[in-house]
Amino acid sequence: MISRTGVLRMTHERRWLRETAGRWPWKLETAEECVTIHLPNQLAMKMDCASTGNMLFRGMLVRCFFQFTLKFSTGFYRSLIFKQPKPNLPSFEEIRRAIPPLCFEKSLFKSLFYLVIDFIILYCLYRFVGIFESFGIFGLFVWYCCMGMFGSSLFVVGHDCGHGTFSKYTWVNDLFGHIAHAPLLAPYWPWQKSHRRHHQYTSHIDNDMGHPWVVEKDFMTRSWIMRNFSKIPVSGFIRWSPIYTMVGLPDGSHFWPYSKLFTTNCERVKCVISGLACLFCAVVAFVICNCSWFTFIKYYYISLLFQGYWLVIITYLQHNDYNIEVYEEGYWSYVMGQVQTIDRVYGFGIDTLLHHITDGHVAHHFFFTKIPHYHLMEATAAIKKVLEPYKAYRCKSNCDFLLDYLTLNVKLEYLIGRGTGILTYARVRKEE
Repeated sequence: MISRTGVLRMTHERRWLRETAGRWPWKLETAEECVTIHLPNQLAMKMDCASTGNMLFRGMLVRCFFQFTLKFSTGFYRSLIFKQPKPNLPSFEEIRRAIPPLCFEKSLFKSLFYLVIDFIILYCLYRFVGIFESFGIFGLFVWYCCMGMFGSSLFVVGHDCGHGTFSKYTWVNDLFGHIAHAPLLAPYWPWQKSHRRHHQYTSHIDNDMGHPWVVEKDFMTRSWIMRNFSKIPVSGFIRWSPIYTMVGLPDGSHFWPYSKLFTTNCERVKCVISGLACLFCAVVAFVICNCSWFTFIKYYYISLLFQGYWLVIITYLQHNDYNIEVYEEGYWSYVMGQVQTIDRVYGFGIDTLLHHITDGHVAHHFFFTKIPHYHLMEATAAIKKVLEPYKAYRCKSNCDFLLDYLTLNVKLEYLIGRGTGILTYARVRKEE
C-alpha cells in the first residue's frame, strides 16, 4: 500500500507552506529544505486505488498529483485552505495604465520649492511665537498644533525623498531626506526601510510594518495597560517617538544599529549616520535655546511631540476603519492590500498644507516609488475611475478627524478570523 506521506522539495513555496501549517485538512511538517504533507484520509483512500493494482501506476499517480499541486499552488492550495473566493478587483497593470504619464514625472525644482516653503513657514512660526504666547496657554497650544501640522508637512517632503520621488537622483534624495527628517528627529534611512516594507505588504497580517495588527490571542495575553494604552487620548504624543522610533515597538529601534530592524552592516552604518544627523540637529536646537533645558523642551521637543501626534493620527486613519480587512499569507495580494487604504478629506485646507498625503493616499500606496506628492490628486482622480466600478475605492470626508481617531482607537481592539484568510475587527464582526 502506498504511503500517505509525500515529501516535497520546495523553493519558493516552502515559506508559504510553512506558514499555513496546522490549518484545515493538511498537516505539515517542515524542515530547512523540505515540507512533509500528510494527506487527509479521504484523499489518501482515493490515491490508494483500493489497495490493489499496479504499484507503478499508483506511484505515478502520486507524483502527478504533487506536480500538479506544486505547479498550481498559488491557486490550488489557497482554495483548499481559504475557502472564500477572492474579491473581483482590477489588476495592477489596469490601474497603472489609467494613470496619466504626467503623474510619474519627478521635478527637483518643485520638490525643492515645497521643501523651502515648509522651512519658511516653520521659521515664521518660531519668529512669531511671542504673539501666540500673548494669548496665554491657549495661544501656546494653538502654536504647538500649527508646529505639529507644518512639521508633518516637512515630514511628507522628506517622505518623498525616502521613496525616491523627490528627484531622479538617489544621492539628492538621501541628502535632502536627511535635511527634512533630521530636524524632526526622524532617522531617515532606518525609517525608509521600515516604511518601504509597509508599502510592500500593506494590510498583510504578518509582514506589514509600522501598523501593528493585533489578533485576539495576542491581545488577550497583554497586560491591562498594553490593552488600553492606545485608548488613552494623550498616548498619541509618544506613539511615534519615542515608542516606535526609539524604543522600537513593534518593528525594532530605528536608532540602535543592532535592533532587529537591521540585518546587514550597511544598514547598521546607515542607522548610525541618520542617528548622528538627528543628534546634530538636537544639539543645534539646544544651543539656539541658550543651552536651557526648559527652553529646549518648551519650544523644540514639545512641538515635536505634536508633530508626532499629527503623524500618528494621519497614518492610523489611513489604514483603520470599521470595515477594513487584513489578509493572511496565501490570500493576500498587492492590489487587495492597497485597496484597504483610505483617502481621508480633512477639509479647511489641511489636505493641501499636508501635501495631500491625507486625501491622496490610495494613489500614493499603489505607486509609492513613482508619483511625487504634487501629482497625487491627478493620480487619485484616475484611480478612482478604475476602482469605483468594483466598489473598491475608499474615501471619507473627515473634518472630525480627531474625534474619529479617538473613537476608532477605543472601538477597534483586535482582529479575528485567523486561519480563514481574511481578518476583520472583532467588534464589527460581532455587530454583524
